[in-house]
Amino acid sequence: MTKPMDREVVAAKVAIEEEWAYDRRAERLSWRQMRDRSALPVERGGLGYPLGIATLQARADAYFEQIRGTLRVGVDERRARQEGEIDELIRLAIGDIKVARAAGDVKASADAELRLLRYQEREAKIFGTDAPTKLEATVDVVDDRAVTAELNSALLSLGGDVLPVADDSGDYYFEARTPQMLIDALPKAIRKRAKRLGAH
Repeated sequence: MTKPMDREVVAAKVAIEEEWAYDRRAERLSWRQMRDRSALPVERGGLGYPLGIATLQARADAYFEQIRGTLRVGVDERRARQEGEIDELIRLAIGDIKVARAAGDVKASADAELRLLRYQEREAKIFGTDAPTKLEATVDVVDDRAVTAELNSALLSLGGDVLPVADDSGDYYFEARTPQMLIDALPKAIRKRAKRLGAH
């Protein structure tokens, strides 16, 4: 039967091994490099005795499970701090714009507006709201109707207004793959003149 003191020593030794294994993984060492380094003396970055690869994997995983909650909290705290900082920077930029405009300083106003734009772009990235506003069109056609159909389908999916084709017909063209429910939501005058083109 193991004595309580022996159990405490073993638990302390395992805790040291877990943290050591996790730290070496964070340094991007391979399992073989970790196995070799574990045998080195403590003064040279080892444990002073060799550990097998399976044991090292188990120790690193166990330590990660222990700290997983704190890592998540750390990410959430960092995001909250970034959001607060961006909010403050936006508020300051808006204040600078107001002061510059009141003073009639066009250059200072333009500089502050550029800062505001940069801060708003960063804010969109933090909140993940920049993706839906991106419109990537890969148009490999020269027919006006096809270009308009592709553009209208993209605009419609983003909730924007649609454009009639650039000819005298006044028709509104959409790609064949445009969902019918989006077209049905358009005003009746546009719906009546909606035409579908085949997908390219």
